[in-house]
Amino acid sequence: MSKSNLNDSPVFTRKRGLLATLATLVVFGCVQNQPMIESGLAQLQKQFFSEINAAAELEAELRGELPEDEARESYRYLDATVIPVVQARAETKPVASFDDAADDPAIWIHPTDPTKSLVLGTDKKAGIGVYDLSGSQKQFLPAGLPNNIDLRQSVTVGNWSGDLAVSSNRADNGVTVFSVNENGLEMLGGFAADTEPYGICMGRVDGATPQVIAFVTYKNGIVKGYQIDQVAPNVIASEVGAYQFGTQLEGCVHDDATNTLYVGEEAAGIWQLETSLTASLLLAPVVIDRIGEDTGLIADVEGVALYNNGRNQYLVVSSQGNDSYAVYDAKSPYDFKGRFRIGAGPAIDGAQETDGLEANATPIGNVFPAGILVVQDGFNGPYGSPQNFKIVDWRDIADALSLPR
Repeated sequence: MSKSNLNDSPVFTRKRGLLATLATLVVFGCVQNQPMIESGLAQLQKQFFSEINAAAELEAELRGELPEDEARESYRYLDATVIPVVQARAETKPVASFDDAADDPAIWIHPTDPTKSLVLGTDKKAGIGVYDLSGSQKQFLPAGLPNNIDLRQSVTVGNWSGDLAVSSNRADNGVTVFSVNENGLEMLGGFAADTEPYGICMGRVDGATPQVIAFVTYKNGIVKGYQIDQVAPNVIASEVGAYQFGTQLEGCVHDDATNTLYVGEEAAGIWQLETSLTASLLLAPVVIDRIGEDTGLIADVEGVALYNNGRNQYLVVSSQGNDSYAVYDAKSPYDFKGRFRIGAGPAIDGAQETDGLEANATPIGNVFPAGILVVQDGFNGPYGSPQNFKIVDWRDIADALSLPR
């Protein structure tokens, strides 16, 4: 069934009418009773997908390919009536490489003036760009073929202390290690990994005397943890644990406060694993959400990030197959809070087919007082432009999903 025929079909028209009625009830209830906002939107989205998944004639279309040309920016999604849209407040300079090149961001917070914080973004064909919060490029560091990147600030490794970043590097099948400061990145060295390291995230595991771990995900479904034992005068790391999933992995994020690793299995869903160096590092996983559930999570599951403002903590995931972002409570039972999209604004285009993303709740002056979400944009406008990264004000996301700030 074509997109145009689908939107005009009697079945879809009936569903739109139901959704409009539900939306009116939810909005009315929200005005009368504030807590209903939080549960109402997520329930409405689940209701939509429950209806859609029950209709065989729509199921294949829902999971079909989206436009791969300039029509992507203005595409009318099947769930547009129930998915709120926010706009980016800034965007980075496009990466130098064309086609599928930009992939994953990390956020470095300036220790005394958060307005001088930086976004690190991978160009997986060339190296790593460093951007200020207006999106201007401050540095470009050739660094092999970096796919994903992550960092930890104020870490101590041996006799070295500072801010540390790691990237998966497919040029040498290894992990590259950097120091980070307000001037950008400095390469310290690297260590060997398995063939084609894909996703990567950092963590400090085991509380009182935490060890710095680089978690690397692979296309064969395995995630491995490498303990970084030394970074100066050279980098030394050792493998300390692994877990085998069924299919390809990429995005991951570690919660240092709870010793929890979150992993995206691209074609399956989102998983949580406890981490402990006294128990082979990675314990048996617990599923948070699966592809095809009523939350509307659609393959590929890509970027995974944590937002924690000290009062509320959320898991943010790129649902690449429908150009949206799913948000969950970052504690059991991992309640689904809703999905949103990033649409075009007056001066900045939207974001589609997002690979990596990162969130940080640090207040950044008057510009981003609740922190930011940074996402890779797979269809940077105008069509045909190299990809880049979009910077979103967390307040806009919180308002869209009726989350407490």
